[in-house]
Amino acid sequence: MADNRELKQARMAFDAICSAFDSVGWRYEKDEDELSVTSGAVGDDLPMPIQIKVNVEKELVMLLSQLPFTVPEDRRREMAVAVAKANNGLANGSFDYDFPEGDIVFRITASIRNSLISEKAFGYLVGCACNTVDEYNDKFLLVAKSEMTCDEVAAFID
Repeated sequence: MADNRELKQARMAFDAICSAFDSVGWRYEKDEDELSVTSGAVGDDLPMPIQIKVNVEKELVMLLSQLPFTVPEDRRREMAVAVAKANNGLANGSFDYDFPEGDIVFRITASIRNSLISEKAFGYLVGCACNTVDEYNDKFLLVAKSEMTCDEVAAFID
């Protein structure tokens, strides 16, 4: 169970997230009870939903962006290789791949334990997530559609 310090820290982080979105004019929906924000962006090709949640107990801010397609069963092994290769090349965040379901989610986190995170830091999280997802989502979709091989993804990353 969270103590008052953790709750206060989480609330300050949530307020900074909302302020960061407000300062750049992004539209978003917020859930004050869940300390979460939902928004989205459109990259070069595919939509990028964004959900940011403050986890009080773990003292983390977590940003998730689910890719807008499901990998067909017959392409899941190839996708596992593509996602692993992509993750190996990332400096921040990672793609979580649910092999049985065929879902891919980009995840990036920041600790709020004993620290204040600025609007700028949240701006970085959102920017990093959007850039990374936009860079890879179309390649992953091509792998899912059998239009790009794992070797081609690996060559792109290298």
